[in-house]
Amino acid sequence: MFATFGNDWRQHGAAWLLTLLVVVFGLQELRVLFVGFVGYLRDSVGLGSLSLAPIAIGVFALSFLAGIINRFFGTRNALWLLAGGLALLRVAEQLSRVPSLDLAFSIAATALFLMYIPLAVGMARSQGGQAATHLGLAFLLGVSLDSAIQVAGLTLDLSWQPGLLPLLLVGLLALVLLWALRSQAPSSPFASDGTWRSNLALLAIGPWLFLQLQVFQNIGLYSALSGWETPGIGAVLILGNALALFLAAQPAWIPRAWVNVVLMGVVVLVLLLLLNSATPLVAFWLLMGQVLCSILGMFMFLAATGEKGKQGLLRSTVMNGISQILFVLLFFLFYSSYDFQFGFRSSALPLTALAITVVLVALASADRADTQSKPNRIFTPALTAAALLLVPLALLLAWKPLVAVPAQAGAATVRVMDYNLHDAVNTSGAVDPEALAQIIEDSGADIVGLQEISRGWLIWGGMDMLTWLSQRLELPYIWDATADAQWGMAILSRFPIVSVERYDLPPEDIQLLRGFTLAQIDVDGTILTVINTHFSEKDDQDQIRNIQASAILSTWNHAPTTIIMGDFNALPDSQAIQLLLDAGLIDVSREVGQQPTYTYYSADPDHQIDYIFVTPDLGYGDFIIPSTTASDHLPLAVTIELP
Repeated sequence: MFATFGNDWRQHGAAWLLTLLVVVFGLQELRVLFVGFVGYLRDSVGLGSLSLAPIAIGVFALSFLAGIINRFFGTRNALWLLAGGLALLRVAEQLSRVPSLDLAFSIAATALFLMYIPLAVGMARSQGGQAATHLGLAFLLGVSLDSAIQVAGLTLDLSWQPGLLPLLLVGLLALVLLWALRSQAPSSPFASDGTWRSNLALLAIGPWLFLQLQVFQNIGLYSALSGWETPGIGAVLILGNALALFLAAQPAWIPRAWVNVVLMGVVVLVLLLLLNSATPLVAFWLLMGQVLCSILGMFMFLAATGEKGKQGLLRSTVMNGISQILFVLLFFLFYSSYDFQFGFRSSALPLTALAITVVLVALASADRADTQSKPNRIFTPALTAAALLLVPLALLLAWKPLVAVPAQAGAATVRVMDYNLHDAVNTSGAVDPEALAQIIEDSGADIVGLQEISRGWLIWGGMDMLTWLSQRLELPYIWDATADAQWGMAILSRFPIVSVERYDLPPEDIQLLRGFTLAQIDVDGTILTVINTHFSEKDDQDQIRNIQASAILSTWNHAPTTIIMGDFNALPDSQAIQLLLDAGLIDVSREVGQQPTYTYYSADPDHQIDYIFVTPDLGYGDFIIPSTTASDHLPLAVTIELP
């Protein structure tokens, strides 16, 4: 087996490395691009969400240039331009710490990655034989390596990690890619086009990538649904990718390829429909879908390369370009559905992407025998992916088991902080969770109420920021999903948590659902009730915020020794805040006499929407609002004196 492993890498290693590293760099740049659109262009520059749509479509429409580049430069020179250019841009983006430059680099790098796909498919068509199988396996192996790199960084992408070590790693991968390119480019065949029917499979690649990034390679989603920590989820994910690579390379499928595609699509559809945090063994439920979705990707590449046409890439370029427009539209609709009324929830988009993928790949595979394309078993990519299990194992060895510790005997005070984290994106538009961690750490907070926590949302870089922060600060957490399984609120607590209750806030028909968490925390025998919340944010939702304030007051029911904090999205003289004050709660920021207590916008604060309220039996002091642009909100911290 080891001899076969070595022979396979000697024979196919350069070709595999070329494609898999293009995929790794391409996926990394896609995530940077998403943050550039939302964190920089929307939130920092001030473009409206609807204004971003044509810009995003324009960027992904650059993939239509693949055929032109192939025609005027020739396949070999085009390969150098696309793959080599991507390697250099990836290094440049790693060096950059300026969001505007990051956006520019990611636009160019993403365009090169998307144009590489039809070029690689066209070359595999020309080579014939098992070239399609090797291309599909290399692509899946690239997806596997990308996930393993995310696991190693606790889901914080290399692009957002400063310092020498990440730069050296990116530089090393770029050098390997250039070496593989130098080995492959001279012998690369001219790209051949396929028929319109076979290129229907290329039309599916955008929806398929959406499924992979949004669901089946999404570590934050796995953790949020299952409650498992990153090392365990990482092991499941990597094992699933290895299993998919093993099964994808087997010839023993039902002879008609379209039958396999439809059957797998039906199973994945059922998995997606039933997927939620209450599903038993949800991590393995996701793993089943992940394996089948990856195998669907293999059938997609086999179908795309199945019928060789004339030299050139006209049909392939057109279908790939439309596919990438579908990709960006699916993402735009997914996240915009939290802001705009489209008549459907975001959960409908993965189902839509799956249906598109299955129909297109099945049509492209019609009347083709799967065994004709994969005559031999190829185990080496699966073994390579399995070796990546060393990554979560190493992470597990360094993992910090987080256990709440009792307060010191006789403890009379507890330090509390409230902070809206803006999904770990600072006011410049860059992902920087370390800056947030330092602010929380410097405050000396024992209990922290957090809002706008993203656990795998691609528009915020795809990181599971709650797990990352919890490990960085060594504080156990309570998670409360609100908008969906991946976005919501959290409480970090140094002290033992006695009980937790999670509530939805009315109304149920708003786009971005809200809620509040009620936790009872033991501070040296005193039970401190902590309520953390995040109200609706739109200017015309004053009445909704009034209803939400009333809902919290009803649940609280005048219980003593209580702290209520959060982002209320309401001004101090609003009716929602007045309802809380009329109920007997004390607004700490109003009472300390430190004016003004503005918390938003952090780069130039001019009003307050974040608060810490306490019941009259609690004392308070040492109130601060640290000045920082790590989030678009400013935090509030106060020392609470227990009864």
